[in-house]
Amino acid sequence: MVRRTKEDAMETRAKLLDAAEALFSENGVTQTSMMQVAEKAGVTRGAIYHHFENKMDLIESLMGRISLPIDEMREQIAESLEFDALEEVKARSKEFLARVQNEPQVRSIASILLHKCEYIDEVNPIKLRHVSGRNECVCEVEKLFESAIQKGQLSSKASPRVAVIGLFSLVDGLIYNWLLAPDYFPLVEYGNQAIDSYINGLAR
Repeated sequence: MVRRTKEDAMETRAKLLDAAEALFSENGVTQTSMMQVAEKAGVTRGAIYHHFENKMDLIESLMGRISLPIDEMREQIAESLEFDALEEVKARSKEFLARVQNEPQVRSIASILLHKCEYIDEVNPIKLRHVSGRNECVCEVEKLFESAIQKGQLSSKASPRVAVIGLFSLVDGLIYNWLLAPDYFPLVEYGNQAIDSYINGLAR
């Protein structure tokens, strides 16, 4: 009985997250209420507040359902005695584009954060969470550019911070514009070429 109750709770939580993802993607975060999420999931008001304190909690949990390239990059580096810093940057950047294009949950989260989230009032903590995650990722990739400079892959005059900000602007811009009109250009095909051109340009 206890196991069944736990399974029921997990199923309810998953339904609520699926409902929130759909409503946030369609209507935006500020235009979606907790009650609307509960209704779409087919549960009571009490049930949604049993699982989630507020919309910030919902967003955090949605983001928690996907693993981020930065986490996988850390694991890969930790397991490798030697690695090519620039190739690692390329691989993780391209992987992120592929996941946005091919994985519905990743695409939904990207769409919510870039297009459906007004960073005002009640959802401002989401902006802070987003910025915090961005800054953490910048620091990790900056270390890779520093490693590339030490190994002579990049000029000693290159700025790791400038390089990583340029890369993030490129990748974010590709995703932002592709989400506006997915049929306008192939994200992975064009994105991979753009990333190669950027990294190879730094190397030259």
